Amino acid sequence: MIRFSDPFHRRLSRASRRWLNSVADVIRAPIRRPVVLLVTRELPSAKADEVASRLNFLLAHTAKTMALRTACRASFLDYIRSTAVVAVDASSVPKLALRNLRWVADLDFETNPTDGWALMDLGAAITGDPRREIVSAARQTFVDRVRQLREGGARPVYLFGTGPSLRLAGDHSFADGVAVVCNTIVRDPKLWHHLDPAFLTAGDAIYHFGHNEHARAFREDALRRLKESEGRTLFVYPANYDVIVRAEFRAVESVLVPIPWGEHADISVNLTKHFALPYVANVLNALLLPLGCTISNDVRLWGFDGRAPDDRGFWANSNVHAYPELMQSIRDAHPAFFADLVPEGNEVKYVKQVHGDWLDERLSDAERRGFRFRMMHRSWTPTLQKRFCDPDANDQSISPS
Repeated sequence: MIRFSDPFHRRLSRASRRWLNSVADVIRAPIRRPVVLLVTRELPSAKADEVASRLNFLLAHTAKTMALRTACRASFLDYIRSTAVVAVDASSVPKLALRNLRWVADLDFETNPTDGWALMDLGAAITGDPRREIVSAARQTFVDRVRQLREGGARPVYLFGTGPSLRLAGDHSFADGVAVVCNTIVRDPKLWHHLDPAFLTAGDAIYHFGHNEHARAFREDALRRLKESEGRTLFVYPANYDVIVRAEFRAVESVLVPIPWGEHADISVNLTKHFALPYVANVLNALLLPLGCTISNDVRLWGFDGRAPDDRGFWANSNVHAYPELMQSIRDAHPAFFADLVPEGNEVKYVKQVHGDWLDERLSDAERRGFRFRMMHRSWTPTLQKRFCDPDANDQSISPS
């Protein structure tokens, strides 16, 4: 059963857009040219050059040869004949086209907070990936691994974030359960092998799959750790990033598990039965909790410290398990993203949106159905802190190594 399904009108709207694009693809096929048109209006060339650089990064992963062409405006025929049309300035392309045509993208990084995601979606539109057979094979790989993990009987699952408390995880044993790690934990080989994770997951277009130095460093370390794990760790990620992942992770292709976005917001979805991620924000909500709830009813969390009063940006991370020296590369590349999600004077906006009442409601719903969520250390996030279990209070769920 899928809970928190999207309203019918939203599902109908998405289905209509899919149908529209499918029909358009058939009509365009005979006259479509291998050209990506950048619509600039009359902007300085430096911005167009930067967008072109990001497109070249994307196209290098597609095994498709495309020419980039720049124009001040696009004609109706340009939309029909071009493989893709890209707005360098958001106002240079009609909003109706941006909303409804998957080969039309807003890559105006100065005004579009989701320009990084738009680039990834454009890659999926250009390539048609991941293909149905790839997703089907990924699902079988995933189902087989979950079945193996369940063979020994009920065990807890440990979900690891990258907060400052992650530095203490190496002092404890988690061998009684299944470890699921995320994001830049891959920087620390010692902790990685101590946890011996069954799954690695990541879901951010600009932090993990984009063109900037931070994302490149993450992928390089992720590939190293996956090679070292020799097939024991599966890499789970949203399927629209497959165009980047599959090109760079060919050496570990057998452990790649792209999962499509679903039309629901159920963080406790059983992914073996419904192979679709909740279409929600944040790696905890969209990936870690669905993986945890698929594996076990006993879900324990470590490394989710939340946003302390003196934190900057979203929240603090463990510097050993992050790339603080490369964070500026993301800020420089995606200014609208930070201006929208952590605006000056309301820096807690994002935390309240993704880890506030919305998450508490869904965790409470899952708890009424038999799930248990335990925060293994104190957290600044009220939703998680109320689920803190003090190991000194007769709780032996964490044992010293």
